[in-house]
Amino acid sequence: MEDVYREEIFKVVMIGPENSGKSALINAIFGKNISRVSEVGGTTKNPVRKFWGRLKCGRSKRHPKMVDVIFVDLGGLFTGEKRSPVMVGKVLERTYREIEDANLIIHVIDGEKGLLKSFEKIHHSLKFRYQKPIIVVINKCDLLDSRSREELKRYVEDRLNNRCIFTSAVTYEGISDLIDAITNILKTII
Repeated sequence: MEDVYREEIFKVVMIGPENSGKSALINAIFGKNISRVSEVGGTTKNPVRKFWGRLKCGRSKRHPKMVDVIFVDLGGLFTGEKRSPVMVGKVLERTYREIEDANLIIHVIDGEKGLLKSFEKIHHSLKFRYQKPIIVVINKCDLLDSRSREELKRYVEDRLNNRCIFTSAVTYEGISDLIDAITNILKTII
């Protein structure tokens, strides 16, 4: 009798304000340029999907469950506290469809700007509406001193009721922690 492989898709979406470093984080996770990075807000308009790999989940050797992991880089929903001018019409619809179809949401916060009120509201809305795990990432941590990091971490964790991971797409700090957090959540969901 042939081994039967069951395949599933595990979709990870990156949300955050414009220029929070979502595309740079995707590039750091993959170790190559997947998404275009620019200092100009709104560079990523439409969702950018990239296959990360196929992972075996579970302990079954005869009938392992194989999971295709896909990352989706979404455009920034807000520029500061204002809705992004890029996020209108079909672009906004596709963005929310990707979020709805996701298994995991990574909420990226710009370490220099901190947690925006608009994204605090979106975070809580997504958490309760979709009931999906959310990993909170404070990106650009290489630009923060230790005191600023501690204050920001305490504030964000208090406001979002979520543990934070510090990352830097420039120095690769925290990238392995983020990958570990993703795979740990994948193991509990699948």
